[in-house]
Amino acid sequence: MTSRLEKADGLLKKFNADGILISDRESARYFSGFDSSNVFLLYMPKQKYLFTDFRYKTKAENFCKNGNWKFVEIKNGEICKEIDKILKKPAKLVIQDNFLPIERFEFYKKNMKNVSQFIFGGKEIDSFFFVKTQEEINSIKRAAKIGDISINDWFLQLKEGISEFEAARLLEIITLKNGSEKPAFDTIVLFGENSALPHGTPSKDRTLKKGDFVLCDFGCTINGFCSDMTRTVCFKKPKTEQQKIYEIVFEAQKIGVETIKAGMKAKDADKKVRDFIESNGFKENFGHGTGHSVGLRIHENPALNKKDETVLQVGMVITIEPGIYIPDVVGVRIEDMAVIGENFCEIITKTAKNFTEI
Repeated sequence: MTSRLEKADGLLKKFNADGILISDRESARYFSGFDSSNVFLLYMPKQKYLFTDFRYKTKAENFCKNGNWKFVEIKNGEICKEIDKILKKPAKLVIQDNFLPIERFEFYKKNMKNVSQFIFGGKEIDSFFFVKTQEEINSIKRAAKIGDISINDWFLQLKEGISEFEAARLLEIITLKNGSEKPAFDTIVLFGENSALPHGTPSKDRTLKKGDFVLCDFGCTINGFCSDMTRTVCFKKPKTEQQKIYEIVFEAQKIGVETIKAGMKAKDADKKVRDFIESNGFKENFGHGTGHSVGLRIHENPALNKKDETVLQVGMVITIEPGIYIPDVVGVRIEDMAVIGENFCEIITKTAKNFTEI
């Protein structure tokens, strides 16, 4: 696997640039291993610089003792002056335009006197982090395992009359007790007709009733890395039509699991799953992509959708999450996380997916 530093060297050569400025927190952590709410990295062929402020000074100094990065303290918020001191003469700098507000970019142009050209390389820098290291994958697997344990504990505690909001908070509490650092995102729990809202907000008023489908989408975190899983179950007395929809989504998800592998384009992986749902008459009821990458962010690139041309690589971590949503009636989504392999994908969320009545 090509290292992230080697990819950075390749990007410098591609743009004939003097350095790469990493200004996004998660990207900085991927690239260096250092985490801070205020961190910049300047990668240059002969030296790597890590910038942060007084609050993180001791942490940064200890981190940089191994000699891989040189710590520079940001004083009075003057990151531009510190970078100018290092550059000394006009230089070309690759920046993360996809994480840079226009106002901030204008500030850089005005105050980085020794930058002769800013090169937009956000998309290329993102690609450094598509493939996860084994250590990162291990953290994601640990988070996924906590999710598996937690959702099964949660199923046992769901009672008629509980609200969506209460059920969502209950699941988050269970995940924390089981070792998650924090929720990976706002937990989604939806009952009955609300399950047709792909990313609906749990209501304090909608309570659980017999015959409801329960859609639950949640994630855990370990070492900052996220898990993501969705299960849809029935709370007693399933309706025949609901179960038919479930079985179509179940088969579509199974097709994804069995066919997605390294070498495929992301859009082709999406098409395999989408074609099956559309062939069953639900073309208009599956409006999102088949999946997305996961890491320090819950949604990363590449995405499994109609347009993404990215070729899937060994070591990428993705979700496979087809769904069918009938407005004001019912929704079903089944989501697993997978590590892409050479001729397969390894499913790391283990909770049963067959039609379940709780």
